[in-house]
Amino acid sequence: MFVERSAAKIRAVRTLFVVACLLPTVGLVGWVWYRRSPIYADPLTAGWSRTLGLTVTADSLEHLRPNVIRLQEVAILDAATRPLTRLPEAELEQRADGVIARLPTVVLDAAAVAAAARFSVAWLTEPVRFPSGGVLQIDGLSWAAGSQQQPLGGFRIEYVIAEGGRAIRVRREPADADELRLRAVATSDGPRLEAELTCERGLPAELVAAATGWLPRLGPSATVRGNFRANAEEAQGGHATWSGDGEAVVVGVDLAGLAGVVGQRAQGEGVLRIEALTLEEGRITAARFLLSAEEGTLGRGLLERLVTVFDCRLGPAAGMVVADQEWLAGPPYPFDQADFAVDLTRAGMTLRSRGTATADLVTVAGQALLESAGGSISYERFAWLFAPYAEGMLPAAIPASEQAIEVLSHLPIASDAPQSRF
Repeated sequence: MFVERSAAKIRAVRTLFVVACLLPTVGLVGWVWYRRSPIYADPLTAGWSRTLGLTVTADSLEHLRPNVIRLQEVAILDAATRPLTRLPEAELEQRADGVIARLPTVVLDAAAVAAAARFSVAWLTEPVRFPSGGVLQIDGLSWAAGSQQQPLGGFRIEYVIAEGGRAIRVRREPADADELRLRAVATSDGPRLEAELTCERGLPAELVAAATGWLPRLGPSATVRGNFRANAEEAQGGHATWSGDGEAVVVGVDLAGLAGVVGQRAQGEGVLRIEALTLEEGRITAARFLLSAEEGTLGRGLLERLVTVFDCRLGPAAGMVVADQEWLAGPPYPFDQADFAVDLTRAGMTLRSRGTATADLVTVAGQALLESAGGSISYERFAWLFAPYAEGMLPAAIPASEQAIEVLSHLPIASDAPQSRF
């Protein structure tokens, strides 16, 4: 009798233990695992992917406290499933006025910056798709310049919704004078976009090129400082065509990359000053650029192009005739100083020396290697700069190279030219 009662009590205690302790523990562990697993994270990232128009993935998800989650190993992919950026972790906090996202580190390349620019325009102009605002706090942003990463510091991006429209504010952390403001103002014709950039500390030129959609190859070390104001009347599908004006200076310009746009050779580092720049619907209508460099080399093919296209003259330091094929096959010419002033208007392009007292564009040991004729040329003639060399001849038609088409698409349309050209 005693043994049977003891056995019954033991079974009862074991059953009670399983029901009261073991099952809740297993359930809790399973629930925690589920909340951290991709099975739980995938529906959330799928919703974000539909909203952003990009693919968002995360290895795991963790609930830190009410309305706060942390994602591990986050990846954002483009439509072709190429990674735009990868984040070791991201912390998201849901508040009444929107989401606050905290990212310890972010590395951006040209594709990621272009995607961010399209997203910004879409957020400003598509309130149904993006009904709420928020804040994006990045502790350490880096720019991927080739195989190297250039740290840019911390950034804070605010997405603000007000009665009069929407606005995005991008500023450095800790805060300084550098700031980008984007606004969407409601008008009878739809939202009008306004942009204002102040950049005193400098940004990589390649990053600016990726965000704006155009700039020549200024090199991975080139840095832009300046101010710019612009507006866009229409924006569709995350794209906008801007009009505006500004001024800037670009230091660390790689002459090799700049000459490579027209298939020529040069070596050295220069400074590009944009004294005035006016845009209308994505095209330059008027501009003045000053390019200077100390010590470097210019390929003979590039000198020939400048003589042929801009009617420049070889100075005493050249000592040869451009039309000689053997002369073109020689080594690049070294120079001590190079100064170019380029003016763009609807009437054409002018290449002059920066100095008013001399026509010298390039000098060697105090003697002119290349001199300016000072006249204006048409943009059709400028396009010859992209043509392959043909001894004693200029091309009969505008070169249809990718580089020529890209550059010409941003230059002024001549006042007497059909509107459909380029």
